Amino acid sequence: MKYISSKNNSIFKNISKLSSSSKKRKQTKSFLVEGIKFIEMCHSNKFNFIEIIICSEIISNENLNFIKKNFEHFDLFDFSKKLFDDISYKKNEDGILAIVQNKNNSIDDFKLSKNPYILVVESPEKPGNIGALLRTADAAGMDGLIIANPKTELYNPNTIRSSLGSLFSMQIATDSTENVINFLTKNDIQICSTYVEKSKNYLDINYSKPSAIVIGKESSSLTSVWRNKSDELISIPMKGKMDSLNLSVCAAIVIFEGLKQRDDN
Repeated sequence: MKYISSKNNSIFKNISKLSSSSKKRKQTKSFLVEGIKFIEMCHSNKFNFIEIIICSEIISNENLNFIKKNFEHFDLFDFSKKLFDDISYKKNEDGILAIVQNKNNSIDDFKLSKNPYILVVESPEKPGNIGALLRTADAAGMDGLIIANPKTELYNPNTIRSSLGSLFSMQIATDSTENVINFLTKNDIQICSTYVEKSKNYLDINYSKPSAIVIGKESSSLTSVWRNKSDELISIPMKGKMDSLNLSVCAAIVIFEGLKQRDDN
């Protein structure tokens, strides 16, 4: 175990950049995970670990034993509390950080259940919304989340935190809109896209068969290709003065209506 207390140390500098720089995360195809809960979830969901960092001044014996048992072949880096706090988000009382390799997230590896139920989002702009969508899809027991034409990095720290770990346990795929539509069509999955114009009330749709709920990004609607390729265009009736809902709220309303129908059958 190597103790590190200087900010000039190359290992600390590298991890600090990974914590704060999207460019660094993209270049290395890796990201930072904080706390025992998320590290356990990454480990159980077979993510590949690159480095393990602890802070011996605050880590508990239980957490240290978990690290030694499951990462016995790793050279541990022990950061001083000052350095550890510098790269941690707010207050990390577990005393554990890890550098983890991105998964491939290829749509070719996306596994379907016997009666698929999938959430699709096109070009989401806010990492926090991706995390919220993952939690919703996880809560509903969906097959997973597919991101069409991604505009932001999947393993952003805000995505990790807002997903409460669902980022590690849920199936996720990313690809172009065209490839996502081809994947859904090829597998005979009904495409139900949220649209304001020329759409049906979301309550009037049958979601009990293989279905994908498709929603657009925060600032605008889905691109026109979805209108042409969807089996159903759906909308949520609005009775107040507001004409739009938060992305994850909109998704949850439709998703849980579909779940209700599926549970009734």
